[in-house]
Amino acid sequence: MHHALLIRWPLSIVRCLLGPFSFPSELSDKMWKGRVKFIIIFAVGLVLTIVGLVVGILWPSLYKNILNKELTLTQTSTNYDLWKQTPIPMYLKLYMFNLSNPEALTTPNSTVKPKFVEMGPYVFKEVDYKVQQTWNDNGTITFQRKRVWHFDESLSAGSLSDSVTNINPVTASVAYTLRYKQPILRDIANRVMKSIGQKLVITKTVNELLFEGYNDTMLLIARKLKLTQIPMNKFAWFYGRNGSASYDGTFNMLTGATNRLDLGIVKQWNYQDRVSYYPGECGVVKGTNGDLWPPLPDNDTVSFFVSDICTSMQAVYNGTMEHEGLAGVRYVNDDYIFDNGTKVPSRSCYCEGDCVPSGALNISSCKWGAPAFISLPHFYTADPSYRANIDGMDPNRTKHELSIALEPKTGVPLRVHAQLQLNLLLQPDESMTMFKHIKKTFVPMLWFTQEATLTSDYASTVKMIMIAESLGGVTSFGVCGIGVLIIFIGIFVLLREKFRGEETQTLLARNNGDISSING
Repeated sequence: MHHALLIRWPLSIVRCLLGPFSFPSELSDKMWKGRVKFIIIFAVGLVLTIVGLVVGILWPSLYKNILNKELTLTQTSTNYDLWKQTPIPMYLKLYMFNLSNPEALTTPNSTVKPKFVEMGPYVFKEVDYKVQQTWNDNGTITFQRKRVWHFDESLSAGSLSDSVTNINPVTASVAYTLRYKQPILRDIANRVMKSIGQKLVITKTVNELLFEGYNDTMLLIARKLKLTQIPMNKFAWFYGRNGSASYDGTFNMLTGATNRLDLGIVKQWNYQDRVSYYPGECGVVKGTNGDLWPPLPDNDTVSFFVSDICTSMQAVYNGTMEHEGLAGVRYVNDDYIFDNGTKVPSRSCYCEGDCVPSGALNISSCKWGAPAFISLPHFYTADPSYRANIDGMDPNRTKHELSIALEPKTGVPLRVHAQLQLNLLLQPDESMTMFKHIKKTFVPMLWFTQEATLTSDYASTVKMIMIAESLGGVTSFGVCGIGVLIIFIGIFVLLREKFRGEETQTLLARNNGDISSING
């Protein structure tokens, strides 16, 4: 009895909630089941409508939060996986310059220009590792960058055993270091060079010049006499650098935790926010380190800090491009990238000491006092005077332009061609035999390009991130629409059951009336 009451009591309440409909007892159970179906359909539709509407309204904020979480550099973010180790193929391509007529450089009063022939490329697959990571409470990370290069002969136009003839960087560095010293000191250095048979022009293999290094007696003497700041016992342009974590220095970089637009911006290098090699604004550490970028909604320029030259560089907006179905913005060098104040007065802080025409940057203080000057390959965009005393230069925009293409909403690099040329300055010096009849010449030694292209797999991941913003909203409002449709279907089913019930009730009433009249 009690069990029957417990069952009938809630059923009666639900029947009351279904509406003021009265049915004969033989139809009530059938109609009751129909109403229960309606409640279930209506509830499902209502839930879908509310959820879809709420999520659709809130989706822009939700998407922004998700994007911030994945792009901000944390130990669990997607960006961290892409940053901690180079995820895509990256190549360092090196081109050497061979001096084909050394006598033109060393013969007094020669009317023939030194001719330089480009060799290469010598291609190295590069993998960068971010090591010695320290996460700081102020939204920055401190780390070092370890670069590892593997020579790929299949992609190269030559082998590391190829011979290259050019000036001896050690000889040029000693002369440059002594250029303002007393003539007697320069004469002593000259006698030492002559006594040990020091040469201005040498021939070495590509590997010796790049990584292996070569022995030079004058280098050892110069180090003992403090005539050079070169810290190695052997000389090579990348000596001791392959696999070194400390060579590039220590970076302190913003993670984007406080502002996503600051993601990847270098705040300090070697624990300082400016370098001592350049005065004023030229010495300020600014920009990214080139492998992690913030979103760039409408930037006219981008800056990046290059530890190799101890300063920052800038590229300017150059339109849009497409890569693997992704729309990107492209930044390239302008004609003033290595101006020394000649064309852009604000860059006059680069014109300290040996001021040179626009197009080459003096990095001697950054490179152990060597007479090193950086330009674009083949002196592209540089003042014509750099090519006046030499032959073999063929500047070409397609080959020698520096370019960076980025996806603007995420800052993901799509295609990078970062290239520079290293030149050594030779100047006449009456006190040094080898330099007595030299014309002032910027001698091209090598140029390199660092290339990276986003693969199709990673491009697909970025595309999913991009379409999620609109897809999330469309899906949410789509769910809301389905919910509304389900509600209307439920109402239709309820009305249909109601009309059927009324028709059945009328039919039964008529039948009962007919039976009563017969019985009467």
